[in-house]
Amino acid sequence: MTDGVSGMKRQMDARAALAAALKVRLRSRALDRVTVTELVRDCGLTRQAFYYHFSDVRQLAVWMFETEVARRVRTFAADVGWADGLVQLLLYLRENRESTLGVLDGVGQPGVERFLFGQMRPVTEAVMDQDGGGPSRPQDRNLVVDFYTSAVLAVVLRWVAEGMVDHPYKVVGDLEIMLHGAVRESGRRLDARAAPRGKNRPT
Repeated sequence: MTDGVSGMKRQMDARAALAAALKVRLRSRALDRVTVTELVRDCGLTRQAFYYHFSDVRQLAVWMFETEVARRVRTFAADVGWADGLVQLLLYLRENRESTLGVLDGVGQPGVERFLFGQMRPVTEAVMDQDGGGPSRPQDRNLVVDFYTSAVLAVVLRWVAEGMVDHPYKVVGDLEIMLHGAVRESGRRLDARAAPRGKNRPT
């Protein structure tokens, strides 16, 4: 059992070391110009060790981005309010600007967008839970969550594309203003639509 745990730790250490080396390289060059040879030399690993974990540098970049973002999303979804958590996520993206842009440029926005949608969905669910719990029917609940997740994601991706100039507190503050009450109202209207005939309909 101990050997198995030690082996898993070594694997994670190797991945973390490669990711750290990639971050440094992305400060001065595009993702497609970073080589495996440079990365293994930077962190003292062998090429065999690299290819044990990743098929190429692009796969390493995706793993690095997804692992770090997913960890932060899970943390703030569980431990802090959605707004403070989203601020922390945007701060991470801005503090790691080169890696964020490197992954977007090297992997493509559609793939990153699909990943971020899945990761940010818990944020929208947290908004809905804090704003009254959402619609009664599961299908309506999913509709509201997907709609507002897409809206928040569009704002975040535009912020990234425009250079992450605005401070994350401003970006999230604007989102709070727009979302405040809107999620609850959407749930109310969908519940009213689903109610039997004769019940009050939304005006």
